[in-house]
Amino acid sequence: MCGFAGFVDHADRIADPAAALRLMSAAVAHRGPDGEGTWFEPRTGVGIAHRRLAILDRSPAGAQPMVSVTGRWVVAYNGELWNFRDLRRDLEARGGRVGDSTGDTAVLCAALEAHGAAGALPLLDGMFAFAALDRHERALWLARDRMGVKPCFWGHAEVGRGANVFVFGSELRALAACPGFRNRVSAIALAEVLSVLAVRGERTAWEGLHALEPGHSLRLDLPSGRIDRTEWFSVRRAAAAARREGFHGDRAAMVRAFDGLLDSAVRRRLASDVPVGAFLSGGIDSSLVVASMRHSGVARPRTFTVGFADPRYDERPHARAVAEALGTEHAEVMVEDSGLETLAEDTIAAFDQPFADSSALATLAVARAARGTVGVALSGEGGDELFCGYERHLRGHALAGWIRRVPAFVRRRFADAVELVGGDAWERVLRPLEPTLPAALRRTQRGRLMHKAAAILRAQDDEALWRSFFEVWPDPAGAIRQLPRDSWEATVAREARAMPRRFPADEAGFVDELLLRDQTRYLPDDLLVKLDRCTMECGLEAREPMLDRRILEFAWRVPPAWRTDGSLGKTLLRESLRHRLPAGVDRIVERPKQGFGVPLRAWFAGPLAAWADSVLDPRRIDAQGILDGRTVRGALDRARAGDEGAAQQAWSAICVSRWCEREGVDGARVARA
Repeated sequence: MCGFAGFVDHADRIADPAAALRLMSAAVAHRGPDGEGTWFEPRTGVGIAHRRLAILDRSPAGAQPMVSVTGRWVVAYNGELWNFRDLRRDLEARGGRVGDSTGDTAVLCAALEAHGAAGALPLLDGMFAFAALDRHERALWLARDRMGVKPCFWGHAEVGRGANVFVFGSELRALAACPGFRNRVSAIALAEVLSVLAVRGERTAWEGLHALEPGHSLRLDLPSGRIDRTEWFSVRRAAAAARREGFHGDRAAMVRAFDGLLDSAVRRRLASDVPVGAFLSGGIDSSLVVASMRHSGVARPRTFTVGFADPRYDERPHARAVAEALGTEHAEVMVEDSGLETLAEDTIAAFDQPFADSSALATLAVARAARGTVGVALSGEGGDELFCGYERHLRGHALAGWIRRVPAFVRRRFADAVELVGGDAWERVLRPLEPTLPAALRRTQRGRLMHKAAAILRAQDDEALWRSFFEVWPDPAGAIRQLPRDSWEATVAREARAMPRRFPADEAGFVDELLLRDQTRYLPDDLLVKLDRCTMECGLEAREPMLDRRILEFAWRVPPAWRTDGSLGKTLLRESLRHRLPAGVDRIVERPKQGFGVPLRAWFAGPLAAWADSVLDPRRIDAQGILDGRTVRGALDRARAGDEGAAQQAWSAICVSRWCEREGVDGARVARA
């Protein structure tokens, strides 16, 4: 795992290319603490910098940027190819030369030599992003893996006097380190962070800079400056093909097939020249991954769990039971009140643009703990998004039908009544009824879920319903000075129209569309961003076996009737885990999904109270000139009065404000939408 950055400067706008590369490289130094290298070619104006995290082939032969054997390709690469040994054998059998390195970067260079970029991409099985200069055709290629596990950004840096420089890299902070960078911040992007906690799709916080989407490549023709983008892999196309193929066999055969695919995916991700461990929450997905590690021959896996003093959020007892049953070398890290302010600031700083999923606090804490003894950590990311793990997958179609049938004014009245009751009051009301409640309410944060239900009830159509599943701040325009409400509403409407398809009327099709949007939006834009930035902040490589291409295709072959039992999702994964755990411990299979959350509201009233008051001081906010001080302070006040949803709103405002402060951005540098 590594970080890369670079530029294309035909007109000598960058006075000192070597110094520029050093600056851009330093911005992603945390991604690669084991080495650095730069490459610059005056003829093409291309500069490439690389920071190395040495996982495979830790020798100097694996250093980057790497030049292919013939000298045609120059590559800077971030990621891992699970099939690099097979590719190497095939290339050498055809007479190709791979070079001295035993790692996967040399194989990537040789594949580009043999097949070209467009031909090589479908052959690559892994998590990756890379920049590759074709010196013969004078073209720069950027590419990103199928699911978007690894990040890649590109765009034009405004460097003054109307001049632009093409820039690219693993993180936006590397692009912004280009000398003279003066791009403005997007008000729409800030609103998106307030609304759904993360910037989605191609958009980034900086105007003029873009995210390369998962499964896409970009070719920059150096002489003409023409940019061509291609979708070389489509989750939707892969899902449609797998759905047509279906599964031919009974349920037991399906579980056996999944077991084999998971074990194969885990074995491929155990390849490493540094110690490998795993994150273990005690939930279905992480427990499956650790059980598969044991089955794959890891005698005593190292596992890591994060814990809290608040038992409603603490999963340590569940993780401990699984760890004891599987015989892991288990470590628990407690998030202590005394270090919360530092952890909060470090979490905000770990992201290259505003990011407000509060579970990042816990992710960073457990990643740092794991980095003390391992260099690679396996994660269960993807299980929910592939196998129907969320409540919206179970209830989404029914909610859509109810919304169509019940008049809007009736739903609004009902939502108003739900919101009149505070989050703590809902907890007290629902706790005695727990045995009779649906699975979604037999868990933590029930008050927040009730208030979320109220927001869902206000949805006007299927698209609004889908957005309400994620929305934290339904009207972010009211909190951002540079964003007129009609501009925000027009953006939301335009992007809703641009979605590939509508929600079908039948339940199976409706859930399929929910899953596709999870796999193409929520997963790469939120969950994988969180995991990548929090692990790479401390030089730890995360690997996600559930996102193996074969498991993705298999998940879409599962018949809709076999995805849930009506009250719990991920029934296939639960059956797989049941026979992997000893009797007694397998009761975790019946646990409702708890969710990976943090006691944010309690922190705002306790150990983070003074810090939150300072960051959201209306005078400080108004002086910054980006957010509305009274509005965002109101969210913090509501949180302390018992509103869990308002705590998330306050956290998103804190993340936006502190990121802007760190970047030296004030209201004058935010572009009015």
